[in-house]
Amino acid sequence: MSTVLRPGEDPGEREAARLAREVTARAIRRLDVLEWVILAAAVAAALAGGGLIALIVGESTGLSVRLLWALASLLLFGIPAIVVMKRMREEERASRERLRPPTGETDG
Repeated sequence: MSTVLRPGEDPGEREAARLAREVTARAIRRLDVLEWVILAAAVAAALAGGGLIALIVGESTGLSVRLLWALASLLLFGIPAIVVMKRMREEERASRERLRPPTGETDG
């Protein structure tokens, strides 16, 4: 980054921009950590829920609790994950459509 000021450039604006970049970078790092914490909590909840389902269903049906636990945990984590991923794709597609410049063509 050059330290030469351009005509009409305020050194205070440059410092303010640098501070804004630092604050933004710090916020992004914190949100990344929060994202991992939420993901870990979701995995723990899926495992706990899967275990509870496996105990209830396994004892009443005589099926393997370990197998039921694995399947139930995968379903409890996987189905919501798939729904969220589809929703994110739809939102990204809609965002790209809004940002796409008009081509000047009209339908009809």
